[in-house]
Amino acid sequence: MGKPIIAIVGVPNVGKSTLFNRIVKKRRAIIEDFPGITRDRLYGDAEWNDKPFIVIDTGGFQHGQDEQFADQVTRQVMMAVEEADVLIMMMDAEKGILPLDLQLMGHLRRYGKKIFYAVNKIDGPKKEQALMADFYSLGVDLYPVSALNGNGYEDLMDNVSSVLPEVREGESAYPKIAIVGRPNVGKSTLVNSLLSKERMIVSPVPGTTRDAVDSVCSYYNKKYVLIDTAGIRKKGSMAKTVERYSFMRTLRNIEDCDVAVIVLEAPEGIVELDQKIAGLVHEARKGALIVLNKWDLVNKESLSMDDVHKDVYRKLWFMKYSPILTTSALSKQRVSRIFPLVDGIIAERAKRISTHELNVFLRNTVAAKEPPMYRGKSVKIHYISQVKTNPPGFVIFTNKKEGIKEQYIKFMESRLRERFPFEGTPVEFYVRQKKQK
Repeated sequence: MGKPIIAIVGVPNVGKSTLFNRIVKKRRAIIEDFPGITRDRLYGDAEWNDKPFIVIDTGGFQHGQDEQFADQVTRQVMMAVEEADVLIMMMDAEKGILPLDLQLMGHLRRYGKKIFYAVNKIDGPKKEQALMADFYSLGVDLYPVSALNGNGYEDLMDNVSSVLPEVREGESAYPKIAIVGRPNVGKSTLVNSLLSKERMIVSPVPGTTRDAVDSVCSYYNKKYVLIDTAGIRKKGSMAKTVERYSFMRTLRNIEDCDVAVIVLEAPEGIVELDQKIAGLVHEARKGALIVLNKWDLVNKESLSMDDVHKDVYRKLWFMKYSPILTTSALSKQRVSRIFPLVDGIIAERAKRISTHELNVFLRNTVAAKEPPMYRGKSVKIHYISQVKTNPPGFVIFTNKKEGIKEQYIKFMESRLRERFPFEGTPVEFYVRQKKQK
């Protein structure tokens, strides 16, 4: 088995995201002082008492409420409960026991899992005496905590970690695939198609996915983590707090992933925002796969695949190394081809070229085109060596570091990719001055 899973559940606005952030020790969940912000599940890696685990922050349980997404959120909460080994149910000391709390308790008990009942917003003994009496009528063990300032937190986590199942040694991390793109291009539908079951909230309303949601899926017995990121909007509409944190989280998920799947809308073509999102992936030096979604809606009579590729690479000129896949997430057309392509990209990012092969490449490259003169003196490249992977990085040693210009580096990269394609990944060159004897 993999790492054990703890799910934090509760009605809206009881402090689930604050506790989640304290457990994972970084601000990943969106926190605001109005309810209903975390609609989907959010996962994080954490450790307590030398026990590693995964913690899930869920949307607020609102079964039977009028809010537009209430029933879908409740379904997501129950999916998280099904996945989890241990549950932390949070309640709000200041609000007392709510009818929804009792309803949720009834739902949770059906699963027969270990539940820790945490009463939040208790920041000291006096407040505990004043606010806790009401909750003892529930007849369960209670853990008074303040998710915000940490009061009672260690006691809660000591007890939670004591019942976690052990992790088998040698568990390898699954490849992480971030699904990125502007709102409403079909990212969540694509994730659902890859998972073959409904895991995201899918809605025709742009921007439904406000948090990034990770799901583990399997393809031919190989597991992957899919991260469905919030749709990135133009900066003008990011003034709202939620949009700003969603954008920050998308950046963070790009940083955390192995390969970013950049989802574009095929019928509309590539717009400026698509270029910016692709640029974020390129700048983060991550593996990249370009997916043209909604391909079933494109008029293909006057369109050749060669023309499509040329148009994509013309607009994403900095990412000509990325493979292109046309899909329809709705009909699942070609979506399963994403996994072998991702495997290929990960292998390319980890590839090492021997120094001998690189120096054969260097001789041929310099023979085809020497570096231009610098201040009237010839520029020599003595040798090249690979110094890193993920992404591949190469050092070239020269007698005149200032003489190796960006244009010549691009020429070298182009020649390198003819010999070693490094499909789906950027490569990096570092220029070093060879010390004079």
